[in-house]
Amino acid sequence: MRKIKNVDDAIEKFKMAAIDNRVCAYNGNYRKANRAYDNLMQIKKYLLENNALDLLKQLYEDPNLWVRLAAAIVMAPWDEINAFNIVKGIKEMDVDMYSFAAKYTLLNWKELSSSNKKCDL
Repeated sequence: MRKIKNVDDAIEKFKMAAIDNRVCAYNGNYRKANRAYDNLMQIKKYLLENNALDLLKQLYEDPNLWVRLAAAIVMAPWDEINAFNIVKGIKEMDVDMYSFAAKYTLLNWKELSSSNKKCDL
């Protein structure tokens, strides 16, 4: 991943890394999928250090479900209710890999959330 220029660039890179993560995982290229995941975590760190993590909330409405899911997962410790509702909504859409990932995210929600309590499934 090339250097992040600013928070707007970070948001765009987050979207691209989320899409790359999904495409590569779907195609079985786990090396690239893992690299994309690492990029997502670097971007999260950058946004956190620049007090801009809340900007990921704008991705809650992204047309790409994987971008929405990635944003919700990253935001879970800070925006638990909204993030949970997004993941649950994707699960309920019953759309192949997206709903599958959302289902298993919800099963592990306790580790993602700040309160370490399971939300009402």
